[in-house]
Amino acid sequence: MSDATSSTQPNELLFPAFMYGDKTTCRRKMKAEAKKWAKCYAEGRNFPEPKLIPISPGSVVFMDENTSNWVGGGYSTTALNAVLVSANPKAEGLNIQWRAYLMRDLLYEAESIPRLGQEDCISFRRAVVPLFCRSTWGAISATMIGVLNSIEFTVPRIEGILQGWEVLDTLKYIDFDERPISFIKYMNDNFHGNVAMWVDQPTGELRTDLATAIAQMRKASDDEIYQRLLKRLREYVDIRNDFKHPEWLKSPGVIEAELERCRRTNYEWYNCLTGGQHFKHGSFLGGLARDYVPTTP
Repeated sequence: MSDATSSTQPNELLFPAFMYGDKTTCRRKMKAEAKKWAKCYAEGRNFPEPKLIPISPGSVVFMDENTSNWVGGGYSTTALNAVLVSANPKAEGLNIQWRAYLMRDLLYEAESIPRLGQEDCISFRRAVVPLFCRSTWGAISATMIGVLNSIEFTVPRIEGILQGWEVLDTLKYIDFDERPISFIKYMNDNFHGNVAMWVDQPTGELRTDLATAIAQMRKASDDEIYQRLLKRLREYVDIRNDFKHPEWLKSPGVIEAELERCRRTNYEWYNCLTGGQHFKHGSFLGGLARDYVPTTP
């Protein structure tokens, strides 16, 4: 799976055609693509490469479906004609936009077609995600697949993005806010936790720090992973500053006990914390705090 064909320019960025268009058309194309992927997986064949089309510099890419629906439904609180989504954008003279979040939907749709169990879903993701991340479009789209945040999945995802850094930096992105943001801001919003956990002396240059982070991940022992994770979770209690019972969370043994419980009884959840994704760390600490019942004297 690649971003280059004989009919494209060497530095031209390509995205799947099913990500381009109005919501109904895109979802129909995505579901058809998912059926192909599910069938190939069931038959043990190589996954097909989707049809790829050029994406122009300056294009706006939706990374979140809810925000896309909000803006597309006309509920935007800002006058952003450049990001309007229309059923017939060409007739209205609007810029049709791109929906990278559909890569996540394709993954879930392909898993649901043969009704894969949990273990089969994990095997399917292990087969698919490294393939995604060999391409620039796949690597940036995979940032929205929230269940894939272990070191195993984080390393190829970041590596794929680093390889396509310059062309990805020509686009604008809409995540959870309706305002388009730069590639650097999008990356910092989504990967600052990975840098904080894995880079001991950040340079402040995100591209360099992400390269350092994945180099550290590749060579880390199980013990180093655990120690870095524990240190980061303790720090994150103060950084977020909005968890319930923060003093209890920072008490000796509290986070350690929950991490050990996860390693024994829910290793996939523990594994999902190891890449350093801050949303997952927030979920872990928030859930732990919610379950705490203070004792009354």
